[in-house]
Amino acid sequence: MATAQDKMTRVCLFLEQHKLVPIPINYHVAYAYISDNHPALKQAINGCISNKTLLDNFLVESWYNEYLSFESKNQDTLIKGVDQVVNKISHSTSDSHEAVNQYLAHLDSSLVGINESNLPRSRQIISSLIDATYALKGQQQQLQETLLQAQAETEKTRIALDQLRKIRYTDPLTGLFQYTYLDQKVTLWKEQHQSLCAITIDLDHFNDFNQKYGHLIGDIVLSKVAKKVQSYVLESGIPVRNKGEEFLIVLPDITQATANEIAEKIRNGIEKLRFISSRSGKRLPSITVSVGVAHLPADSDLTLLTYNAQQAMEIAKKRGRNTVANFLN
Repeated sequence: MATAQDKMTRVCLFLEQHKLVPIPINYHVAYAYISDNHPALKQAINGCISNKTLLDNFLVESWYNEYLSFESKNQDTLIKGVDQVVNKISHSTSDSHEAVNQYLAHLDSSLVGINESNLPRSRQIISSLIDATYALKGQQQQLQETLLQAQAETEKTRIALDQLRKIRYTDPLTGLFQYTYLDQKVTLWKEQHQSLCAITIDLDHFNDFNQKYGHLIGDIVLSKVAKKVQSYVLESGIPVRNKGEEFLIVLPDITQATANEIAEKIRNGIEKLRFISSRSGKRLPSITVSVGVAHLPADSDLTLLTYNAQQAMEIAKKRGRNTVANFLN
């Protein structure tokens, strides 16, 4: 009992120390951290504390989803399992379709040869064989149609899986992907031996903005900034919401010069955004961002790439914010 009470005291102190709201998810993560039952979670939290990273509700929720959520792990397993089944059905359907086409072509050529026989008795047998063969041909054609329908259903299932995957890995506020999805994409890019560029974007003085205008307006601003970020990336890379007011973009197979151009366009585009209070009709202050850019070869680690981009972002802040800075190796 004393141990449990001691843990709860330490949990409360942890939440108070990091100014975290005492909500169930925060309690859950803090308790798991204090209990030393989840080494990966403890390492992630200690890493952020060592780097003096602000612990906020968004970050804690991401830890909960990644390390503690049973539902999250089940969904991942389900998606992978169903994906494997769908791929297997798709390949089988494709192979069967090809086999049926080859059989029908062979059958047509064989029927022509059988009709050339001149023996009366053989003609009767061959006539019966031809009827049976054509019946079999009709059955095979029906099978082919069934396989084509199955292939169409397989594609529908694949689309549904993609939608489920998107919901699973999408940040509900901004519509951007979460860091977990990015990690999977980077693994694929590394297998293809593509170099990577990272762009880290942090909203300047956003905590002050939230305190002055409220988190509801702050969330609207975050959502609009996210859409602006996404508009400059499109299909060329993956933008994610990395922390509360921080975004991360990873772009495969581009030069650092090109990444710098994209970063500057994003910075300039966000600065030009205009926000009007729906309640008062008054214009809110413009939002600016500090942006960091980093580049690493194909065999590099995502954690290192992200860290370098964040270091570059800190350089941008030291230069007065609202600017783009590069990480120099």
